[in-house]
Amino acid sequence: MTCPRCGREQPPGASGRFCVHCGRVLGGVRWVATTPDAARPRTPAPRRAPYAGPPRYRAIPAWSLWPWATRPEPGAPHGPLARAERPAPTDALRATRDLLRRLAVTTALLCGIAALGEAFRYVLLLLSRDRALSGVLLGWSDAIVGIFGLLAPAAALATGVVFLRWLLTARDLAADASGTRPWRSVRMLLVGCVVPPLTLTVPGATLAEIEHAASGAPADGRPTPSRPVLAWWVAWAAGVVLGLVTVVQGFAQSTQALADGVVLHFWCDVLAVLVALLTVRVTAHLTELLAPVLRESGRSYVVAGSVS
Repeated sequence: MTCPRCGREQPPGASGRFCVHCGRVLGGVRWVATTPDAARPRTPAPRRAPYAGPPRYRAIPAWSLWPWATRPEPGAPHGPLARAERPAPTDALRATRDLLRRLAVTTALLCGIAALGEAFRYVLLLLSRDRALSGVLLGWSDAIVGIFGLLAPAAALATGVVFLRWLLTARDLAADASGTRPWRSVRMLLVGCVVPPLTLTVPGATLAEIEHAASGAPADGRPTPSRPVLAWWVAWAAGVVLGLVTVVQGFAQSTQALADGVVLHFWCDVLAVLVALLTVRVTAHLTELLAPVLRESGRSYVVAGSVS
């Protein structure tokens, strides 16, 4: 074959696409462009079907995943797991009362420490009138007031939420026991327990109505609060009023106003301790009326109903 560039003949036996003299591509060679995967063809991936929704069965499946603690014995019939039964309203009331008691005691403890911190701060204010104070004492005072000034309101808020839950459950139980219907809706009750000045009367009146219905008194009679309910109501109303006064007084910026603010915060914490402890007392009293538990010889008996 003759090279088209240099015109030389290729030596015998030479085989290739390029001239052995000048390196040009010899004639008769045809270049073909191919895709990268042409030499290695791949099987196309199967297309996934669109989502058709969750699986549907014509009957309840006879299979299930058993928890380790409730794994059936060998030879036991297989089937779906049994659904957990909802607790009875009386059991739910007692469980909520127990949770509320723990939260209320925690709130009383935190508010008590916060009150001690405010008292310590007021003592430092009195000492600072004629002497310089130690930075360590001021640091401890600020730390106690700052930390427990955040923890105590958080615990009080959690206690208030659980108390509202207990109040709604107790109100429904009292209405069922007396055969009446609460005239306050759930929204009215929640607003009355949160928004001043309604919060001065609605929570206490609701507790009195629950006690009146749970004690078996005539439905058309006027509720007469017992001593636990009345004590809680008075302490709660005093705490609400004092809290509003403290908030309004906090806008003043004078030195005397700051000192008065320390005193007001101290009494607010003291009243919070009192309200928390009285909450434990009044909820235990009303829970015993709505879901009584008789104790005899170390055993507990739950009253399921009365026989006429």
